[in-house]
Amino acid sequence: MDGIKTFTNKEFGTVRTIVKDGEPWFVGKDVAEILGYERTTKVISERIDDDDKFMVSSKTQSQFGIELGQRGGWLINESGLYSLILGSKLPKAKTFKR
Repeated sequence: MDGIKTFTNKEFGTVRTIVKDGEPWFVGKDVAEILGYERTTKVISERIDDDDKFMVSSKTQSQFGIELGQRGGWLINESGLYSLILGSKLPKAKTFKR
């Protein structure tokens, strides 16, 4: 675990990430909010496959070097990131799709 890093894109903004087993994992709430989703936890639970997400609890946050609040939060991999982008109705997401 390399601790928290930020991924910045001029069109989408900044997303907190961690690297786990050599793979980037993105804070799902950050991604969902940037893409205009209102109920971030619900959209992550319903639209992202179980293989593409994992829950970090309030008790395990320090293990990942990340602060997600009292209830913890979802981390999503690159496939999960694309699932949210492809489902977004924001113009910038539509541009990314093309």
